[in-house]
Amino acid sequence: MDSGMGWVAAMTALALAAHAAWGAEYFVSARHASASDQNAGTAEQPFRTIARAAKAGRAGDTVLIGPGVYREAVILEHSGEPGRPVTFMAQQPGTAVLTGADPVRGWERLPGDAPIYRVLWPHQFIINQVGGRPIEHHPYGGADAEPRWGRAEQVVADGRILATSPDLETLREDWQRQTEAAAPDTRSDRPFPDPADPATWHGAFAVDTSRDELYVWLADGSDPNEHDVLACSRGLLFGTNRWINPDGIHDVHVRGLVFRYGATFPQRPLVWLYGRDNLLEECLVEYASGSGANVNGVMRRCVVRGCGHTGGGAMGTDFANTECLWEANCWKPISRNWDAGGFKITWADGGVFRKCIFRRNGGPGLWMDIHCRDVTVTECVFEANELSGLFVEISRDITVTRNLAVRNALKEERAGQHVDWACAGIQLAESMDCVVAFNTCVGNKDGVTIRELQGRPLDTPDFGRIVYSNRGHVVCGNVCAGNEGYQLGLWYDNGFFGRHPSDKEKFPTEEAFAEHLKTTPDEVFDPTRQGHVIARNLYLAEAGRHLALYGTPWRAGHRVFDELSALTEATGFGAGSRLAGSQADLESAAAEMDVGWRGAPQDVDAWARGFIPAWALKR
Repeated sequence: MDSGMGWVAAMTALALAAHAAWGAEYFVSARHASASDQNAGTAEQPFRTIARAAKAGRAGDTVLIGPGVYREAVILEHSGEPGRPVTFMAQQPGTAVLTGADPVRGWERLPGDAPIYRVLWPHQFIINQVGGRPIEHHPYGGADAEPRWGRAEQVVADGRILATSPDLETLREDWQRQTEAAAPDTRSDRPFPDPADPATWHGAFAVDTSRDELYVWLADGSDPNEHDVLACSRGLLFGTNRWINPDGIHDVHVRGLVFRYGATFPQRPLVWLYGRDNLLEECLVEYASGSGANVNGVMRRCVVRGCGHTGGGAMGTDFANTECLWEANCWKPISRNWDAGGFKITWADGGVFRKCIFRRNGGPGLWMDIHCRDVTVTECVFEANELSGLFVEISRDITVTRNLAVRNALKEERAGQHVDWACAGIQLAESMDCVVAFNTCVGNKDGVTIRELQGRPLDTPDFGRIVYSNRGHVVCGNVCAGNEGYQLGLWYDNGFFGRHPSDKEKFPTEEAFAEHLKTTPDEVFDPTRQGHVIARNLYLAEAGRHLALYGTPWRAGHRVFDELSALTEATGFGAGSRLAGSQADLESAAAEMDVGWRGAPQDVDAWARGFIPAWALKR
């Protein structure tokens, strides 16, 4: 009897401990007839909003979200604890949609030939105040200012995002431009416009915040009252940021949700799990006006698609992005020199990208910039991005191994106004001690490149003041084949290779410039004296393409190599490398040398279906 009672007491204590660890469950439903925020949040009497459940949830609690559309912003105030997170999850993954867009009705046509309609619009999105004046676009200063496409507003008609016009007058001009471009029935089915091609526009809009009015025209000239028109009245949909809560949140887990549409600026994401030790898992983030998602912690098996600016992801210290897809982000023509790509990450310290896909993004697929360190990129695919597949700039101790880069920075993928001369499948720029090994770079503008711009000074919290320049890289075991320009590009744009065109007025001869360099040795970067190891790579340069570039074509001292022996003799780079003579030779040599990513997927879509939820992959 005593031992039996002891067992009961032990089981009771265990049950109580489990309840304390996992906490309460709260239910939210957009469709339940009795749903109300005055309820207790049970399955029978659920809350109506996620925000109400978020106020109730504490460490160990779980918020279960039913199918439906939730038109609200959820600003998180409560954190979990290690091992006892606050969890938000869809009851049926992919069926709970949190959106920043609301239906808009009551349109009135304006006088004039253009079929422009207006409606009351009291919302204003401000990124900053300058001289007491609200700034409604980002970036907002200098040459990169973007008063048109940098606005946060977003309007959607019948599931297609409309183009942005900065004001009513331009909206009228845009109507004329698009009517001259194409008939409505020839327009693309893509969900967002090509800013450079009005023939792809299903409509356009403008906002006058001084008059509280929103203006719209649709490509076929029809009345927007006859269509499903949505406009975004919310930016940050879920989480918090450093202005709302400087300390952020931690131990918050989010699973199975869809985040769609939102009035976000560039660098102000739709989903922002700011803080530490957070998790975004099996979620879809799509079609934000500006940026998509920032997570301090882990992002796993997520899709970030169609955001006007960068897609975003897990970042910060000891982050992880695993089995995620970034696709068709950064479609707005905001300066690629400022901030761009499927994902741009800065000031990161320790992290990993594993089994991720970056494809068809504006700018680079993945851009690590400004003192990122101790980051590993492995088993990832970079495909058809506008600029480099992977771009590592002003960073250190980055390991890039077993990745596939294909068709990046090709002419049809990149915009001519952007700085793209050193773009490649994998590009290093003014960085230190990086390893690029066992990657496959095929059919890009260039294969692997190292760009040097005479050093980049930076004040850092851990190393003090650093002049970032390329040194100590290891580039080995890679396959670089069939790239349009150079399989290996050492794009060193500095005095070691002679005058820049801009130097010629001051220094009329190369000899005069060489004398000048004796007084400014910091302008000279000899690639062969920077501690690089470039060896045991396999190359294939087909007819009309080159093996390697040494220097930049606009400096007299540059050289182009088509023979491996000449490259090695001139630079010392290339020990143990091979230059294949044909595609068949390439394949046999790759197997013999055991180079490149031997496990690279042949069918990227099929590969992605093995780890990303099918509902999130649907377009």
